[in-house]
Amino acid sequence: MTKQVATILDVPFTTRGFRETVDHITERIQGGQKTHVVTANPEIVMVARENRAFRSIVEQAYVVPDGIGIVYAAKWTNQPIYERVTGVELLEALMAKADQHQWGVYLLGAKPDVIHLAKDKLSARYPNARIVGCRDGYFRPEEETQIVQEIAEAKPQLLFVALGAPRQDEWMAKYRDQLNASLMMGVGGSFDVISGKVKRAPEIWQKLHLEWFYRLASEPSRWKRQLAIPRFVLTVLKEKWSSRS
Repeated sequence: MTKQVATILDVPFTTRGFRETVDHITERIQGGQKTHVVTANPEIVMVARENRAFRSIVEQAYVVPDGIGIVYAAKWTNQPIYERVTGVELLEALMAKADQHQWGVYLLGAKPDVIHLAKDKLSARYPNARIVGCRDGYFRPEEETQIVQEIAEAKPQLLFVALGAPRQDEWMAKYRDQLNASLMMGVGGSFDVISGKVKRAPEIWQKLHLEWFYRLASEPSRWKRQLAIPRFVLTVLKEKWSSRS
């Protein structure tokens, strides 16, 4: 039997493929198990490596491999991760489950126009899913108590939070015991994609595993963030070579 966790630079990833991940998370929701999903790419792994408090959050979460760099790192270190589980696709698949089971969904984060567009698109695509709340990410610290209370009273099965990483996961971990959500998941820029404000890379780029390069070409201002990718590769290889010696 394949082990269910693979460790990449001290971050524990689930080894389940996409469909298996969706089914397993659905089982957890139906079984009353609370789940904090972290969609981790090389950038998140490097943040966890350098930020002890964030690493502690990640170590307790359900971490999925969102990024081809994670799949390659697993291959180089002989670990059984064979498939990406991207945040935006996992969000859509869980919305399909919400549609099927009439789950409550709360959407938090992104810009005001983006979150409302995303809500409208998701409501149209998944009419039986109950969107029980929606709030943009431009709130002041003193408004957090009210937002947490609103989510807690709504008791959503799915809470999707787009506040950027690592802030979104730190926020969910801070209020985890109060939020009353079966599943909490940081979704980064997924609402931008769902709303149509940002285009995903064409399918050919996705198949060639060059989605990161397409995003960099589309948004050159991302170059500093993308430096995490070569740093991640070098760190994985360095650890591999040092473990051999």
